[in-house]
Amino acid sequence: MPSGCPRRVTKEVFGWPRWVNQKLSQKTLSAAIDKRQAQTITSQNTVPLARRAHLKLIGAPGAGLWLQAVPSKAASLDNDPCLYVTMLRRWLRMLCADADVECPCCDGILDTFGDHALCCSGGGDRTRRHNLMRNLSFHAATAANLNPELEKLGLLPQRPLYGGCYENGSSYTVDDSAPSARRPADVYIPRWRSGPPAAWDFAVTSGMRLDVMAESATNCEFALTKYEDSKCSYKDTKNMCLAQGITFIPMIIEAVGGGWCQTARGVWSELAKSTALATGELETTNTCAVMLLQRLSMTLHRENARACLKRCGS
Repeated sequence: MPSGCPRRVTKEVFGWPRWVNQKLSQKTLSAAIDKRQAQTITSQNTVPLARRAHLKLIGAPGAGLWLQAVPSKAASLDNDPCLYVTMLRRWLRMLCADADVECPCCDGILDTFGDHALCCSGGGDRTRRHNLMRNLSFHAATAANLNPELEKLGLLPQRPLYGGCYENGSSYTVDDSAPSARRPADVYIPRWRSGPPAAWDFAVTSGMRLDVMAESATNCEFALTKYEDSKCSYKDTKNMCLAQGITFIPMIIEAVGGGWCQTARGVWSELAKSTALATGELETTNTCAVMLLQRLSMTLHRENARACLKRCGS
């Protein structure tokens, strides 16, 4: 702090509700200044909408945990240099390409910041990213002795019959456990929170999509909430699960920052407690949660970087 700087700080400068007459640490002052600068940037209409949305998304709860992870091959927290550089470029919103070009994997436009790569429907990158996130969660649930199952069949009955086919067009079969049966659970937990079974349904969405970007600039969880509602209402999945005695839990993560929806954050907290109980080390509850979320965060941003490099040809 410069010499002669007063120690009394007002609400108008740093957002505190009243005068502060005590000596403040440099860490506290820096955090307050950074927060104020971020608020100023995100509130100015002269700043591009995409930039404001990006700043909001990387400030979401749980975003940026990969930056705090200690590199470790055993914990899947290491990266190739080219991937890590791309991850950092995206986080700092630096250019990933010299100009907008046609995406080589679909009919869309690949922008210079690589935002399109995160939600591109071609190339199989979205499926790979989804499956990796699902598998990490499955192994974490296994470590917590929850006896999870991947893609469990036959949880819900087929949709109504119309002639020789179901309403969704699939062929008739007597066996409800056939592959054509609906599977609402990426990870099925037979007993969740000492109650009924749960169906964890994973999905990754992007707050930089054109239909939600304006809202993301003011609310970092808008895209998450919107997609969570869509998951629950699609084919009436949530109500159908409840009718079968299953708790349907959407596990939605935002691709740009890595923030989880509120429901998922509750699941990770509960899972950390279960893991600590399974290991007999209750004091490690917070550590278990942080390590799992760091691995999930690292996997998300690594796959985002891989998708960008694949399309940019770098």
